[in-house]
Amino acid sequence: MESRDQNASADAVTTDSDAEAVASRYMEEIAAHLLPPAESEPTASGGAADAELDSTTAASLEKFMASLKEHLQLDPGVWESASASASSAPLSSSASLSASVSAALSDSTPMPRERAHALTEAEHRQRTMEVIREHIRQEAHGPAPGTAPVMTRIKCLHASVAQKSYGSEKRFLCPPPLVQVTGVLRHAPLLLMQVQGEDGDSFSGEQMAALDDAQQARFSELHVTGTGKAKSFRLQLHLLTPREGAEPTKRLRLGPSDAAAVRGASWASFDSAPIGIISKPSKRIAKARNVSAHITKDASVSLFNRINSQTYRTKYLCAQDGRLSAQSRSWTAFRLVLLSRRASSGPRDAVDESVLTYGSVVVLVDPVSGAATDPLVLCKVDRGCIYPSVDGPATDEDDDMGAWGAVTQMQKVALLRFVPGSQGWTMDPHAPRTYLCAGPPPHDAALRMGEAAEEAHVLPLTFSPARPAAWEPNQAPLDEAEDAFCWTLVSISHFEYAFIDVDMLGLQSPSASLGLSLTPFPLVTTMPFYDAPTHKLAMTVQHFFYVPDSAALQTPREAQAALHVPGVALASLEVWLGPLGPLALASAPGPGSDETEIAVQLPPLRAFLDARLDRDTTATQCTLPLLFVRAHDSTIYHSGRHILCQDLVAVVRAAGDPGAAQALQKLNVGLGEPAGAHELPPGSVWTLRVV
Repeated sequence: MESRDQNASADAVTTDSDAEAVASRYMEEIAAHLLPPAESEPTASGGAADAELDSTTAASLEKFMASLKEHLQLDPGVWESASASASSAPLSSSASLSASVSAALSDSTPMPRERAHALTEAEHRQRTMEVIREHIRQEAHGPAPGTAPVMTRIKCLHASVAQKSYGSEKRFLCPPPLVQVTGVLRHAPLLLMQVQGEDGDSFSGEQMAALDDAQQARFSELHVTGTGKAKSFRLQLHLLTPREGAEPTKRLRLGPSDAAAVRGASWASFDSAPIGIISKPSKRIAKARNVSAHITKDASVSLFNRINSQTYRTKYLCAQDGRLSAQSRSWTAFRLVLLSRRASSGPRDAVDESVLTYGSVVVLVDPVSGAATDPLVLCKVDRGCIYPSVDGPATDEDDDMGAWGAVTQMQKVALLRFVPGSQGWTMDPHAPRTYLCAGPPPHDAALRMGEAAEEAHVLPLTFSPARPAAWEPNQAPLDEAEDAFCWTLVSISHFEYAFIDVDMLGLQSPSASLGLSLTPFPLVTTMPFYDAPTHKLAMTVQHFFYVPDSAALQTPREAQAALHVPGVALASLEVWLGPLGPLALASAPGPGSDETEIAVQLPPLRAFLDARLDRDTTATQCTLPLLFVRAHDSTIYHSGRHILCQDLVAVVRAAGDPGAAQALQKLNVGLGEPAGAHELPPGSVWTLRVV
């Protein structure tokens, strides 16, 4: 009995602050249940209904709070103060962020991010050397079973050009940008991709996505708007730091204010090269002024089929598990292999030899699985007709329509199955013609019964004959252009960044508060030049300096802004050649620029050869990666370049030409004493180049 009285008295002495917190929490919960999110702007006809809903909700809240007041026995002064603050707030929950993202960004002031390991200078060098050696070993032999690569690679595939959206029309980027991640990230991050204008400050759209089980993310709701007379844009990818308890987010579009808040949680940002903007595909392809608007041979391309110009009925040519198909949720960047290029039919078709032309025979190859199509002939599609590029009398009308001209970006093409004729890479104009088709033949109703092709996510690829169109005997043959035969062709570009987050290696479950900003990423903007007389490597590097301060390395924007603060102390990145480093260097920052000219003193050739993995074999060549290292936390950035050192005598002798090898030995054209060639066995001729 005494214990019950003590519990009752404890309940009665609830503090005002605790009661206020309870009341506030209850108000937030009841408002979340009773108030629907505002998904669109209210219309005039919906205003009365909204007012009635607000009054009803307010009455319900008032009744609920009255009972809550009685239960909590709040002091009248405290209650009136809480009621006044609650009534002054608008009864709206029109937040554009979803619940999961709101939870991820609810803490606007994240915990300070610090280094996970505090290393001395000697420990830093030893640790960096060990990690780089492990990376080189994995590159040569692959990661050990059950382990991930120490080098993390982030790659984004996207179309080289895009069409502009006008008004309420949305021309989504096709194919949708695809992000692929290999290796280990410090978090399982949310990804934010933005369409950035030419000025670098304006954004015409953004979308958030999460990595799937295959470490990929697709951004299918991005489009280009509000660019005015701009001729290009960039894609900007942000890796966001998730907050504790945040659930994975699928696709999400953000408003300008929300996007700015999300960028504040970024720990890495990557930019694409400029992407061209076109209003519509060029029809007069033979007269196209800009060679960049053309498809070039040996390019990476994507093909997609769209029924009635409807986005939800778009199928992409895809390679999966070594098989080719048409899919709505995935796409593949194929390597275009040119087997035969059709010769020019006239002076108006005199285009660059590197440009792909109609009538050419090509094969589409998946670079990952090796899956390939049959040989295909590129045929022009225009005005509902296919112009088969077969040998026959070519007319002026064919030339005007570009039936034999250059292939440009975003044009519709038909892929004719090549059947060899009697004269090599030619086809008989009267031979049966079949075209690559996304799914069952379009005019075969029996095969399409029971299946809505536009609703299928994966369709098989077939070759189907087309209906001949009306054509004169003295004209080249024409076929009817069924939707299933028409493929839009666009070249594919990509940007890729590789790094080793040494500070996070060995942590079982890295905290979201650990790890400094990864970017700005150092970029080599000019081809490195090797100066043999001095044995130095000269190059221009962007973002070579940084502020060695944890407070300045919270986000990429803060890290970049800190570089331009007057009087701030800057530190330069270290340059390593594989496990050799840090190398001695001289640098000269460009005035008013983020680029820096550097000259690196390379190690002697003996050190090159000693850095090889297989030291027991005879040394004939060695390839080492050119790396930048941020000593503040041992983060390693791959420059995308390698230094190749090789013995020309051994290379020529291995090619089966001993006479040329002896001639090289007599000429003595290799590296000299500055590179330490005199320390190597005689009879070798060593060279060094950047690859």
